Amino acid sequence: MKKRQFLNINTPNELALQLKLPADFLIKLANQVDDSYYTFDKKFIKKDGTIKTRKFFDSNKDLKTIHKRINQLLDCVEYPKSIQGGITGKSIATNASIHAGRKHVANFDISNFFPSIDYHVVYKVYRFLKCSPDVARLLTRFSTADAHLPQGFGTSPKVSGLVLLEVDMRLTKLLKRYGLKHSFWIDDLTISGDRSIKKFKNIICKIFQQSGFKLNQKKTEFADSRQKQTCTGLTINYKPNADKAIREKVRKELYLCKKFGVDHFLNENSINVDRDKYLRSLAGKISFLYSINSKYLTYKKSFQEIIK
Repeated sequence: MKKRQFLNINTPNELALQLKLPADFLIKLANQVDDSYYTFDKKFIKKDGTIKTRKFFDSNKDLKTIHKRINQLLDCVEYPKSIQGGITGKSIATNASIHAGRKHVANFDISNFFPSIDYHVVYKVYRFLKCSPDVARLLTRFSTADAHLPQGFGTSPKVSGLVLLEVDMRLTKLLKRYGLKHSFWIDDLTISGDRSIKKFKNIICKIFQQSGFKLNQKKTEFADSRQKQTCTGLTINYKPNADKAIREKVRKELYLCKKFGVDHFLNENSINVDRDKYLRSLAGKISFLYSINSKYLTYKKSFQEIIK
């Protein structure tokens, strides 16, 4: 797919052609967009054991169709390599590989990321992509909810990457001269290199503040090569790899299921899920490991022997 820097869409009719959808369909849904999604809460257990509730958004069938087409449109836009999250062809493994084997690694988290991106910022993103005001307004209507970029919409990861372009450019200018690399996975920033990153903490925080964001100081982590280094949940001291506890858990389950049978394993460990659901879950974990490192092909082969 040929990449381009800007979308250059001048009229709603031209947008309809690019999205391959009828213009009247777009206009009608834009006027009813507030009735085209719903919200729900998800609970997460934080590292300190406390429970955090986060608001998510999901769209109905018609709005999902538009989101899918907008994503296809944004796939044509050339993002810098440092923007990894939500980009087609990128993964947590490609993100982690940027930082693997470096002497120093630092992880930062942007506080309240999606809610802090209001619709004015999203509109400016589409105007930056050289969409006319009418087109930018339409795209903003489809991409936002409750006047901000919603967590859960299919378009939000790609749009958030565009929102971060100014911060990304300033970080590149600051860090490149010191041989440091950085990358974003949605609201997670990782910086790595062969010199200490701690002394850059204050100026990095300032860069985010000047762009309307705030870094979560409690989630800021620094690690050198003598310590466990991570990036988006993967260990990166050498090559990107899943956490040892996950690898060992899957290996053990495969061994026991293969030796004694799946039903026996579930009964012995008081796992109250049906066999098919457990196997789907195990297959997902194995696919995750294999996506990070092809050496886990042996796990896939063992799993195939179990389900025969």
